[in-house]
Amino acid sequence: MITTVRRSALAGLAAVLLWAGLAPGAGAQSGAASGWTPVGAVDPQHVTSADTQLVLYGVHAFTPNNVAFNPAVIPASVAQVVVPYVRVPDGDQHTYRLRFHLDTPSATSTQYQLITPNGGGTQTANVSGGAITLDFTVSVDLTGTGWMYWSLKNSGGHSWVFTKCEIDEQTP
Repeated sequence: MITTVRRSALAGLAAVLLWAGLAPGAGAQSGAASGWTPVGAVDPQHVTSADTQLVLYGVHAFTPNNVAFNPAVIPASVAQVVVPYVRVPDGDQHTYRLRFHLDTPSATSTQYQLITPNGGGTQTANVSGGAITLDFTVSVDLTGTGWMYWSLKNSGGHSWVFTKCEIDEQTP
């Protein structure tokens, strides 16, 4: 009998803790939570689809698995950037997450910059060297349908490798 009471008491406590830890409206009966819906991914083998495109500048080495940039081989006067494009379906505001899979093998730390064209600004990320996934969140508000792009570069002056960019759209 004591065991049954303990189990009931623990189950009740667990239910209270679970309920208390949920954000308002996050219970099972609420609507769908906001999240991310995949738009597409671009990499050396998948450079174009109906909704995404990939353009590369200043590449030192290109394989089916990755793209390498090396400022010691390609002059610094040549832009060394990864440029993912996304098709914006309408004139509404959209928020995208760009997830870059990168590697800076010879650096202990480095800096990457994501540049939004036409005065959209620059986001900078200081990261440790080695293999990383670097996320940037960007908002797009076009007057109609069209293509939007961003330029990612290593502003730390290091050799770096690009593997893939996943593009997701924020959903309500």
